[in-house]
Amino acid sequence: MRLHIQAICHKGLVRDNNEDALSVGGFFLRDDSTELSLTTPEEGFFYLLVSDGMGGHERGEEASEYTLTQLQERFSAHEITQENFDEDLREAVAAISRTLNDRAYAQGQEHPMGCTLTGVIWHYGKIRLINAGDSRTYRFRGGILRQLTTDETERGITGNPNASKLLLNCIGGGCEGRLRIADLDGKLLPGDQLLVCSDGLADMVSDDDLEQALAAGASATDLFHMACDGGGEDNISIILARVEA
Repeated sequence: MRLHIQAICHKGLVRDNNEDALSVGGFFLRDDSTELSLTTPEEGFFYLLVSDGMGGHERGEEASEYTLTQLQERFSAHEITQENFDEDLREAVAAISRTLNDRAYAQGQEHPMGCTLTGVIWHYGKIRLINAGDSRTYRFRGGILRQLTTDETERGITGNPNASKLLLNCIGGGCEGRLRIADLDGKLLPGDQLLVCSDGLADMVSDDDLEQALAAGASATDLFHMACDGGGEDNISIILARVEA
């Protein structure tokens, strides 16, 4: 599958540091951007992943970086196998979550470090959607934007749209690190775009506005500026990948 990829990871306009991180096939980005075209391998792996260090928790940037680098190491070492891909990946994420929780306990953190994780993985011809937390993966096709992931959150006060958002699942953060995996085999077509992002974009720009922008040919940079125009209140991570013919 041929992809044209644009990626941005920025601290936004309000936060002092950037707890977000993203990985394009193992290429780690924070406070940086990249653009490239490539063909996903039939043998081996490739992925587009975003991890959002949990705001308000200590050392969220360590959690997001550790999660992405550990996954890179496990893929490279073939610890995530072709035969037991889903099971191996779930166990890898659970093990990462246990390590982050153990580190937080050893360091006496009041709020254990943690992060979200979402994106798409190509592995020996298989395509998988993964998610833990409230970062999002979308598919844009034929002028319609569809959220493929489910936000694992609830509002603190039922019925109050302004109540604080509670994260129900994450990696580390005192959680088990449950990973949702969905099959995308045959569900990506030429012309489709994948949008993988942290809530620094999704909370600042409505789905309707994202859809209209993508229909008009918006780039990842355009979406980043829309998030900043919306307040830029959180770290902003965006991966925009077009499936080419």
